[in-house]
Amino acid sequence: MKFFGAAAMLAANVASKAMVGTNIGGWMVLESWITPSLFYQFTGKTHTEGVAQDSYTFCEVLGATQGNAVLTAHWDEWVTAELIAELATREVEIVRLPIGDWTFEPYGPYIGCMDGAKEKISWFMDQCAANGIKVLIDVHAMKDSQNGFDNSGISNKTTWTDENNFTHWDQAYGEWMGTWNNDLGKYDNINWLNIQWGINVSNNIILEWGAHEALYAIEPLNEPWWSSDLDVLKTYYR
Repeated sequence: MKFFGAAAMLAANVASKAMVGTNIGGWMVLESWITPSLFYQFTGKTHTEGVAQDSYTFCEVLGATQGNAVLTAHWDEWVTAELIAELATREVEIVRLPIGDWTFEPYGPYIGCMDGAKEKISWFMDQCAANGIKVLIDVHAMKDSQNGFDNSGISNKTTWTDENNFTHWDQAYGEWMGTWNNDLGKYDNINWLNIQWGINVSNNIILEWGAHEALYAIEPLNEPWWSSDLDVLKTYYR
């Protein structure tokens, strides 16, 4: 009985420290399972005609002007001031906001396509502060993919076998950290420029929103690949 009493006290203590939270997924980093309607336009198209399956290819296929127009409308409609106020009425205390590493320094197809992302995040932070909600900023997508999945910005590596078929899972490598050698089961080299790129992203978050009333925490990297070099990953976090 003493054990169960202690367990109940521990559970109550943990519950008293827990925060009610939610995740604002599919907003700044696209995932087709969260917002399939954004990807319906590619249904039935061939590789040459253009098929998008993540943030990178979305911008690549649509181009900077059209891609930005679609994304701007999505940012305005997916998360509104009314939604954030409703979260507060539901006693949400914290939200996790996934963002892309392109927010401060766009590269490749993100150039032009992601214009306004940083400003929209600032708007979101202000709205959360006004409603007494804290924000955990999560670097969800990293250059060259930290895990090989679409939630890293790019489904690395997608190989089209013909106009209508592709493979991905056989070579879904997280290569932000370096070039992966599948035969050896390790990285051929560590891409220290990419590691520094990731550090710069976190530094930019701190410079931009570090003193913001709503900021509660920063997640420097979402779901790094299970084959990541752990020593390098730990060094990156430190």
